[in-house]
Amino acid sequence: MLASARSAAARNAARALVAAVALGWPVFAAAQASGFKPAVQFEARVDALGGPPAGAQAGIGANVAAGYYLRIGTDAAMGAASRDGRAVASGRVDVVTRYLLDPFQEFKWGPYAGAGFTARHDRGADWRADLLLLIGLEGPARAGWRTSVELGLGGGARLGVVLRRARSNGR
Repeated sequence: MLASARSAAARNAARALVAAVALGWPVFAAAQASGFKPAVQFEARVDALGGPPAGAQAGIGANVAAGYYLRIGTDAAMGAASRDGRAVASGRVDVVTRYLLDPFQEFKWGPYAGAGFTARHDRGADWRADLLLLIGLEGPARAGWRTSVELGLGGGARLGVVLRRARSNGR
């Protein structure tokens, strides 16, 4: 009985710690990113996936600044993949941290590199998770949006075009 009470107390303490971190993280991230407007940067993307299996996906996502040089973001995409000679539904979720080499837009084009995790599901197969590495080049702002081209490796090669909402005072 005493062991079960200790176990319950440990679970409650762990839950409280997770809740405190989860509730405190946005405040910390907002404090770090207070200089960038907008604080949340939305994006839309189209990716060609080299596989296996090969496919194409379109998705949406968002990122926040975690300091001047880092952006932490997530996106979700859906599309089609080629499996056993036929097209099947495909989807993925990515969580990525990007390191910007030119966060203050001192140059017209800003290179970046990133790493994170990707989880992909194709109809007829199980979910699979992979590490994700990427490099990209973000262009100048036009009509409130920035266009980026990305090359990534994670569960196969990918080439993507990304439209991100432009920040008024940086990338």
